[in-house]
Amino acid sequence: MGSELILRGVEVPSHTKSIWSALALKEAPSIVEEIHLDYIEAGSDYITINNYAVTRPILSRENLEKKLENLTIKSAEIAQTAVLKSKQERVKILGSLPPLQTSYRADLILPEEEMDRQYSEIANILKNKVDIIICETMASALEAKCALRAALNTNMPVWLSWTLHGDKVNTLPSGETVEKAFAELKGLEPDAYLINCCAANLVAPSIKVLKEVTDVPLGGYANAENITVDINSSKSKYAEERHWDSAVKINERAYLNEVKQWIKEGATIVGGCCRTRPSYIKELSDNLKT
Repeated sequence: MGSELILRGVEVPSHTKSIWSALALKEAPSIVEEIHLDYIEAGSDYITINNYAVTRPILSRENLEKKLENLTIKSAEIAQTAVLKSKQERVKILGSLPPLQTSYRADLILPEEEMDRQYSEIANILKNKVDIIICETMASALEAKCALRAALNTNMPVWLSWTLHGDKVNTLPSGETVEKAFAELKGLEPDAYLINCCAANLVAPSIKVLKEVTDVPLGGYANAENITVDINSSKSKYAEERHWDSAVKINERAYLNEVKQWIKEGATIVGGCCRTRPSYIKELSDNLKT
């Protein structure tokens, strides 16, 4: 959503210093709706409401933390309107439990008790306003556990998705492996496990790992780039920086070829994250749906 808003000329401030795509809920809600509709038209079976940046720590950067409930509900209503206008009954709406602070920064996560409280607050706002709650772009085992615990307490369908370190296979930004992150959930089982918001060529190895430890449906939705794995020349410390040290943009056909590798390893839920436009979803829909 954030990168698509930018491409359509909407102001999207810094995701590290300001409120990123949340600003569009205030200043360009019609464009948010238009984007949802365009993805549905391209073939999306699931759309995620624009609440990724609607957390108390992020909103507080612009003194908007008191608008948490209002903006979360507004993001759900925009998506609901888009689905109604599309007349596509197949489409399900996901509500996000995202990183509470800056994405990919496992060093910035809040204390466990505070994460439990804030994730529970968001999950309870989302309850019965979306079809599925997705804990996404989780950068550490503890962050994922807190978000998942809060989501499961709503008794709604829940998906969990981890993000990966910028150039390392099967490694979260925290340095933990996917296997360790899975084990740390200790019986908190979602309805699906996914990998997201990383290079497209990092997803398949993690799907392969997860296939060995769970029978729950698996999936992925990546960024429109591939990276060089383990670039020893990189001096960057953080996951996002390491991603950009070797990232190469890939087009719709190349992205489709990566997704086919995910499916080969066991993925049954596939889609797109940052910089994958509706044309990428159309390529997947045209070539993968039967």
